[in-house]
Amino acid sequence: MALFKFQNLNKYGITRTRIVHSPTSQYSFLCRGLGTFVNVQRFRYEYHHPYMAPSMQVINGEKFIIPGDKKVHPETTFDDIVWIKPKKKKVKRTEPIIKTHVSSTSKDIVYTTKYFPDSGKIYCDCPGTWRAKDRRCKHIKAMELKVKK
Repeated sequence: MALFKFQNLNKYGITRTRIVHSPTSQYSFLCRGLGTFVNVQRFRYEYHHPYMAPSMQVINGEKFIIPGDKKVHPETTFDDIVWIKPKKKKVKRTEPIIKTHVSSTSKDIVYTTKYFPDSGKIYCDCPGTWRAKDRRCKHIKAMELKVKK
């Protein structure tokens, strides 16, 4: 019914740890001949996976948690496994500030300048962006002045 982590000292004073099964939810164990008793506590296996639930499989008489192939106590049940899912990261998304410009040479061409407040980056799709040494066209420079204010 429950697994317990039992710790005791052997005859050389070294701590030994065992996983012990108890048919009830209370632990009762006679530790004659096992050395000095140190500690006992409820034990659960930790299973880390973002979306796949744990399952168990018996191979050659040994029980494993899969996926991951972690060998467990033969009396392990699903109550003895804690499924730890990673916390979802909160992504702060803000809409970009978009400004459009009409070309002075041809009224059919429209250029777009985008400012992303969360990253602080500014992009423009006009040819002046590629021509400029520092890759900042007049539209990007105008947007930078507007953002600084």
